[in-house]
Parts: sequence; C-alpha cells; structure tokens
Amino acid sequence: MAFYIISVVALATYFDLKSRLIPNWLTYSAILTSFIYPSAFHLIAISIGVISAVLFGKYVGAGDIKLAIAIAIWSHILNWSQYWLYLALMIGGIYGLLNRRKSLPFAPFMALGLGLANVARSQGFI
Repeated sequence: MAFYIISVVALATYFDLKSRLIPNWLTYSAILTSFIYPSAFHLIAISIGVISAVLFGKYVGAGDIKLAIAIAIWSHILNWSQYWLYLALMIGGIYGLLNRRKSLPFAPFMALGLGLANVARSQGFI
C-alpha cells in the first residue's frame, strides 16, 4: 500500500509541475481507496479539508487540499509520521519567500515533506 500512495504523490507532483493542476481522478481515487481501511480519522481529515477549502480556497488550490487529505489519511493508515505537513509548509514557505513568488505548485513540497518526515522518523528524530 505504501507504493500506492507514493505513486499518487509522484503523479500529483508531475502534474502540478507540468500544468499546475492536480487531476481530480488522482486525488479522489486515493481518498476512495483509503476506505478499504475505514476509521474515524477519515471523517476528521475530510472535515478539516472541507473547512480548509472554504476558508483558504482562494489562496490554495483545490487539488492541493484534496492531495493533502489523501496523504493525511494514507499516512494514518500506514502509521507514517504526520509531521509531513509542517515540513511541507515550512519548505514551501521559505522557497516562496526566497524566490519572491506568490504562486507555486505545492505538490512537490508535500512530497518532500512526506519523504523527510518519514526518514526523520525512521532515524528517531521524530
């Protein structure tokens, strides 16, 4: 199952870098397949995602929000670190500030945060 979410994140990164759009078929399929392992966390993650979309929809792309929901749910299922989001926001924010960019594809930073958080966890840092 880890290969599945890594593939989803890699494809989302590719599409986000290429066209600045993350396809709905990719994010919805990742969320729907996670229901193979149902838990209350699904409702929590989806609720937070909907609230985030309402509050921050004009600042963050909808594909980024849906990808973040999928990553959060699958990280919970696979017992991976949830610190990936903090790392993604820090790295993406610093990159945006240093390059003076108002808009940037965020999927690569989510992928980097996911990788770094899990490496840090495996080494005992988190």
